Amino acid sequence: MATIEIAPGWVDAVQSYIEGLMVNSIAAAENATKLFQERVRETARQDEDWSSIADNISLWSQDGHLVIGVQDPVFASQAALLEYGDAEHAPNPMLRTLTSASRDAAESMRGEMEGHYGPSMNIGGPRIAGMFHGE
Repeated sequence: MATIEIAPGWVDAVQSYIEGLMVNSIAAAENATKLFQERVRETARQDEDWSSIADNISLWSQDGHLVIGVQDPVFASQAALLEYGDAEHAPNPMLRTLTSASRDAAESMRGEMEGHYGPSMNIGGPRIAGMFHGE
C-alpha cells in the first residue's frame, strides 16, 4: 500500500499563503481602481469639454462589473452628451477610449503583486510530456 506523508504545519502554511494572497490581491485591486479613477479624472481635466465635470467621474460596481461614469444626475446628462453627442454636438468619447488609464491600472496591480510574490511567469497552458514533437 502506497502512502503520502504531509509534513506537520504544511496545510496551515498553505492556508496562510492563500489568505495572504487574497488580502494582497484585494488591496492591489483597490489601489489600481483608485489609480484608474484618478487617471481618468486627470484626462478629463485636460479636455476643455470634460473639465467641468471631471471631479464627478466615479467608479462603482454594478452586476459584478466595474463601471466608470457620472452618477450625479446634475452632470450625468452632460457626460452622456459629451460621450455620445447628438444631432447638434459631435461626440467626444473620453470614457470609451481609456486605453492609457487602463494600462496604468493594470501595471499598478501587476507591480504590486510582483512586489509580494515575484515576477509573473507567462508560461502558457499546461504541457504534457510526449505530446509535442521533439519531447
